[in-house]
Amino acid sequence: MVRKFCLALAVAASALAIAGAAWADFTILVPSSAEGDGLRAAAADYSKMKGTKVEIVQAPYANVFEQAANAGATKSGVFDIILMDDPWIPFFAENGHLEDLTPYFKNAGMEGPDDDFLSKSLAICRNPYNTGPYVCLPYVGNAQMFFYDPIKFKEAGVETPKTWDDVLKASKALTEAGVGRYFGYVFRGGQGNPVVADFMPIFWSYGADLFNADRSKVTIDTPEGAAAMKTFMALRDVSPKGVESYNANEVGTALAAGTAASSINWPDWVATFEDPSQSRMVGKISHSPIPAGTKPGSSEIGHWTMGIMTASKNKQEAFDFMIWATSPEQIKISAERGNPPVRTSTFTDPELTKQEQFRHYPVLMEAIQASTPRPRHPKWPEIENAFGIELSKAVAGTITPEEALKNSQAAVEEITGLK
Repeated sequence: MVRKFCLALAVAASALAIAGAAWADFTILVPSSAEGDGLRAAAADYSKMKGTKVEIVQAPYANVFEQAANAGATKSGVFDIILMDDPWIPFFAENGHLEDLTPYFKNAGMEGPDDDFLSKSLAICRNPYNTGPYVCLPYVGNAQMFFYDPIKFKEAGVETPKTWDDVLKASKALTEAGVGRYFGYVFRGGQGNPVVADFMPIFWSYGADLFNADRSKVTIDTPEGAAAMKTFMALRDVSPKGVESYNANEVGTALAAGTAASSINWPDWVATFEDPSQSRMVGKISHSPIPAGTKPGSSEIGHWTMGIMTASKNKQEAFDFMIWATSPEQIKISAERGNPPVRTSTFTDPELTKQEQFRHYPVLMEAIQASTPRPRHPKWPEIENAFGIELSKAVAGTITPEEALKNSQAAVEEITGLK
């Protein structure tokens, strides 16, 4: 029923977008979020400057995927550009829904995107990852960082946490001292995307991954996976009760209220933590790269990227807009509007870095360059959901960590057909 409802919404929204497209030079599908708001503002600027009519269709996160997938499958041409979460790229590219940008770059006298873009930001825009043609351009530079209260960590005997052992040492001491009112760590344990996003950096830091290098074998239930789960369960034990149902708001609230000392989090929360109307921790939260396990720590990259739908009837106009919107000048404006950048020049711009709200930029740039993409598989949404159900059960204590790994291995093998 849920899927039928989502598809019905997609059809309805597509009909509305078609009506708008009748007068628009091109149409962009974006999420109802800060990322989408940023591109909507840019499109308004572009319309004023060029006299081009740009229609923006906004939808909730999951519905953006559904609507774009429906438009691709039906070849409706209702959307010219989609602003997509980077793990969606294999689905859209491998199903033939995204335009190869190579000929457009050639026609513009360009070999490809310029080298001011961060290399990891460009790598995710190619399919296959880092080797194939460009099928999109990076717009919002999300990657996770480690957020922590340095004063509390220092009280617990840890300066800048370098490893998960450091985090656990401080978190255990702080949770014990907090006697149920204060906790050393907090994470998203809700089923699906929330728990997977918070687990993957730990998983990678112990040398684990969901697949082998050529994506021919599922590799969840391994000694490396077990080591990561051991640390994850230890972090659960120093987190608030009920984290198996936590999503971003619960984690953000705990950090902003000063009732939890550390967490993996996304850069869009920086503004909340530095806002005195929303946070008791203004100026008190530090940021560092993801801690190491047995391997160097690695953030989950979560860029928002723009791609042209193959059924678009306005491909050149769409490409011209994308080049303009991702230019150094526009990425800086996007950053000032609150979206993390994807260019070195913006991350190192002294006009920005001298401002308190951008003090995390050096760490974020380092986090992006040390990041790992979610497994590049066209069935990633199904894989993530199945994996997240089992992880959340382990966090809740309804199954053992060993069962979670075993069940996840079997579920992902079934989804992918890899036995």
